[in-house]
Order: sequence, then structure tokens, then C-alpha cells
Amino acid sequence: MAWKEFCNSGFALEIDASPQFLVVVRHVMNCLANHLGIPEKEALQLEICIDEACANSIQAIRDIEGNNPSTKVRIEVKICVESLRITVRDKGKDFSTSFNKAVPLSDFSDRTKKRGYGLQIIKTLMDDVQYQHEPEMGNSLHLVKYFSLFHG
Repeated sequence: MAWKEFCNSGFALEIDASPQFLVVVRHVMNCLANHLGIPEKEALQLEICIDEACANSIQAIRDIEGNNPSTKVRIEVKICVESLRITVRDKGKDFSTSFNKAVPLSDFSDRTKKRGYGLQIIKTLMDDVQYQHEPEMGNSLHLVKYFSLFHG
């Protein structure tokens, strides 16, 4: 299995807080999922979650700095024996309230909203999602996908 050769390794990617770089992040995640042997459906779900997390970070930074921000979004990826762990970091505003309100999607979700589904999608598709805000360090959204679901 390809993922075993990557165990206990990782990398980080920093992008400008501009939506045009989301395609780069999606491509990197798609390539990583392919190398790790993650099935297509789960790879797409992973790609969607990282895209949503980064889009939220970009918006949070632009809300503070405007349309030409200098702050970057940092994506840290750690490949463990049992899981893929991804942290998306930004220096945007604290979104603890939004994070805590977002529950996994269900048949009873309010579908009349035009925005605000990103965190719900992430919480639905990832196996574990944690959020942390530190005033000096900013936001950290920790996402985990367990390999046991793919590799028995």
C-alpha cells in the first residue's frame, strides 16, 4: 500500500489569501490522496473539506486586511500510520461561535441559508474536526481522516 511509505512524514503549504490559489490546494490534496491510495469518493470529500477550510481562512483574512492582504494561509499535512491530519492556519478573526454552531448536515438542515455551510460540510465529511483560536497565533482548524476506513 502506497500510504505506508509516507507514514510519519508531512509537509506545509502556504498560499496568499486569494481565492485563485484554492485550485492549487485542491490539486495538491488530490495528488496526495491519489498517492496514498484513498478511494476517489473519499479523496473528493477530503478535497472539498480542505477547499472549504482554506476559503474560510481567505475570507477571514480579507475581512481584516481588505482585497490585497499580506497574511498567508498555512496548510500543514501530517501523514500518520492511522490517519491523515491537516491543520489550516490563518490570522483571521476568532470564529469559535460559528464553529460551535455548525453541526454535521442532516435532513433537517435549514436549506434556505445562502452561506455558512462550509463548517457543516467539514464536520460531516471529516472524522474529527477541532478548532482553536489564540489571540497572538490566530485560528487553527484541525481535520483528521482515518486510514482504517480505506485500508482495513
